[in-house]
Amino acid sequence: MSAPDRFACTVTLRFDPWGLAADDALDVLLPLPADDGYQRVLHLDAPPGRDIADAHGRRRLIRLERGRVASVTARIETRRIVAGAHLDLPPPGPADLDAAPLIVPDDAVRTLAARSTAGVDEPGARIAELARAAAAALRYRYPREGRGAALSLDRGWGDCGEYAFVFVALCRVLGIPARPVFGLITAPWMATPHAWAEAWDGVGWQPVDPNLVREGAYLGPILDTGTRAQDHVGALDPYRLVLSRHTGLPWPGDGEGVAATAGRGPTAALDGLGRVTFWHEAPRWGGRPVVPFLQMPWTVIRRPATAGAWSLPRRASPWRFAVRRPSRRLPRDPLALADLVALHPAKGMAVTAAATLALHLAPAPAPLESGAIWLWLGLLLIGTLRQLRLVRLRSATWMRVAAALRARRRPSRPRDPGRVREDP
Repeated sequence: MSAPDRFACTVTLRFDPWGLAADDALDVLLPLPADDGYQRVLHLDAPPGRDIADAHGRRRLIRLERGRVASVTARIETRRIVAGAHLDLPPPGPADLDAAPLIVPDDAVRTLAARSTAGVDEPGARIAELARAAAAALRYRYPREGRGAALSLDRGWGDCGEYAFVFVALCRVLGIPARPVFGLITAPWMATPHAWAEAWDGVGWQPVDPNLVREGAYLGPILDTGTRAQDHVGALDPYRLVLSRHTGLPWPGDGEGVAATAGRGPTAALDGLGRVTFWHEAPRWGGRPVVPFLQMPWTVIRRPATAGAWSLPRRASPWRFAVRRPSRRLPRDPLALADLVALHPAKGMAVTAAATLALHLAPAPAPLESGAIWLWLGLLLIGTLRQLRLVRLRSATWMRVAAALRARRRPSRPRDPGRVREDP
């Protein structure tokens, strides 16, 4: 595999719960990267604890003493998944078909699944149609108050996780094994938590990113991948780090998992679990305590810390990650540089302000610095114009217009079962 199809970096995950907790010690469940169909772990440094490895991935339960920070550092090599290839992963099990927290189908999910695949029999084509259906059903918006497939489909919006939940629910009601995948995008210029999915086509596991099926025309070049919807079904960019799979992972910590402090921290309604206070409880599913999903570390705080001005930074960001020593620092597409300037305007303004100050302190290189400022302004303008495409895709008004256009053309256009169609 050529160098552009592989990517190596060092990722550090950091969890500091002590802005939220006054406990003397906490059980903390850490997600650990493991060798699988996407990645190789070249080096791993993590606190000692009890390892758990199963279909959900690898994780470690540690005892974190008060004041200490849990840190996991891994050197990872990830690879591009090309269309037609399958992931080197075990075949599906019951967890890939059963209802699960956040993936509880309702009548609307069943109706959308049946309508989207009417007349399509080939498994790969059915997966492609369901990916398109999930992408067309939602616009991107961060869901602070609630999560889950049925909830997101009803309200018509959600983040990358909601796209994955809706897609997995659509697959499962048709008997197609599928599961959400929780991890990170490790491209240094766009490092972010992310969720996508995997679906079984009868031969092997295909990666599917319904969020990029919808927004790949804009985000694809930034991640060195294609712009078409079908470029994100059965194929994937080389910047994915997997941390876990599935929802409703068993909570292995002490006690029943429900602390008296539930309700006193960040809380959201989760399909199948009710209202859950993150890091303060392990809600029950099927009679046992579970972790809703494991992307960030999970714990159960029993003695909340008193909020104060000094603790605000720790309370605001108890979990964070960093990417260091990347084998590549910039995307291959030159136009993606303009997109990055538009995505990070504050950084650009800071550089511009520093350059302007330097003009007064060191006039000799002023033409060079002035040219750099104009170059940045030009990239910002180009990036902002290109970003209008993303704004359109995330617009509620455009979703209504696109739905009306699809409804008008559906009876007159034959279905091509081997292709994921683009939204207008």
